[in-house]
Amino acid sequence: MRRTRSGPSIRQFLEYYLLLLLSEKGRSRREMVDEIRERSAGNRSYRPGGVLWPATSEMDAVLARLAADGLVTPPKRGRRWRITEGGRRALAAREKGQEQAPDGKERAAERLTELLGPASAGTYVLDVGTGQGFLALRLAERGFRVLGIDSASFEYSRESIGKAREQAGQLGADIEFRQADIRQLQEADERFDCIVSSQAVHCMDDQPQCLQAVHRLLKPGGRFLCIDYLVGVSGFQRHGFHCFLALSREEWVETLLEQGFTNIRMYEMHDFLVVECQRR
Repeated sequence: MRRTRSGPSIRQFLEYYLLLLLSEKGRSRREMVDEIRERSAGNRSYRPGGVLWPATSEMDAVLARLAADGLVTPPKRGRRWRITEGGRRALAAREKGQEQAPDGKERAAERLTELLGPASAGTYVLDVGTGQGFLALRLAERGFRVLGIDSASFEYSRESIGKAREQAGQLGADIEFRQADIRQLQEADERFDCIVSSQAVHCMDDQPQCLQAVHRLLKPGGRFLCIDYLVGVSGFQRHGFHCFLALSREEWVETLLEQGFTNIRMYEMHDFLVVECQRR
């Protein structure tokens, strides 16, 4: 299944990555697209459509811009695109800026808990894709009533729920953990005051359908707060092509609006993105 990707986030990545590809050797546009597809092929183990296919219009626009800036030279008489010395300097500057960049996951978790605010009596939170309880344990410590679920769909997550329960027991945290898929969760509709998720949406095989289930399970006015990889240069330099399993900022807005969410806000934490929205 082929899904082309476009938008500002993809263009930002291509402005960096096409220079990287051309620094290795000259390539035609077709060869660059094929190289991106082949290097992102590992994403198929998470979702059949997870391979990165940049839209042709985005490739053309980025190559034209790089050429106008003197960073690449267009092909002539069947030759390939090539990087210039100016392009090599620009690439080196972009890579140097990432060397000392911090890991954004902890900063993203801190931002999510700040946005969530203090717990009030009986506030019920669902943690989707809880894994070993990264968010669930934090929120329980702050006084929230938490249900953590994980589908355990991948080999690395088979033992996650058991480990989460073990950690909760060691900390004396009163959290319920279940192995469950958000789409089949046996809870009443409009049940939760808030739903949270960390690094789970990018793994979902049908992201719109899962987000539709999130909307259904929230009380009117309830909020969804999510941490996931940032689609772009920072996300790629820390997590490789795996970050493109996540939704870009533009795709988040489009998908959340389609599912009936409102008040969408996003916060970049270097290689991670925090998304906040609300059910009407």
